[in-house]
Amino acid sequence: MNDVCSDAEMIQLIQGAQRWETAAVDRLYDLYADKVFRYVWYRVGNRETAEDLTMDVFLRLLEHVPAFRLNHERPVASFSAWLFRIASNRVVDHYRRRGKGEMPVEPRAEVEASISPTERGQAIVEADETATELRGAIATLTEEQRQVILYKFVEEMSNAEVARLLGKSEGAVKSLQHRALAAIQRALRLPVTRKA
Repeated sequence: MNDVCSDAEMIQLIQGAQRWETAAVDRLYDLYADKVFRYVWYRVGNRETAEDLTMDVFLRLLEHVPAFRLNHERPVASFSAWLFRIASNRVVDHYRRRGKGEMPVEPRAEVEASISPTERGQAIVEADETATELRGAIATLTEEQRQVILYKFVEEMSNAEVARLLGKSEGAVKSLQHRALAAIQRALRLPVTRKA
């Protein structure tokens, strides 16, 4: 995660959180809340649900941080991987409780103000259809492929950051990304583009 904090600061924050220091817990929340929310929102497609699940992730963090074993060679990566694993598990639990079903899609909050109400409505419908199709395509991926796509394109992480989070090589991440994008392209029935 490119803008989280230094490894030295992470060690201090985790040690502080394990002692229930409010400032350390607040700082971890400030560093990760938006990232976790975006990750969860993208997975569930509903703002209220994403907000609830994000809060649940941080409650789980508070419950389990005393037992968290920090990797002192890669503090930021190990904590990030642990926190996003909690988030991923909360999303899975959410869908288990709901049963199988389609992910809801929120209408876009802002559409270009200069277009007519009819055009605006059509743009919202088209955007929602596209989002639904994309979510459906992503749902066909393996869990590792889905994580790579979300980390790379939603969280905007580098290959090196994703590799650290998943415990894989950068080459493996690139391969997972390539296969995932190809699967999405097939699912969306997009024309295949060949490199020259």
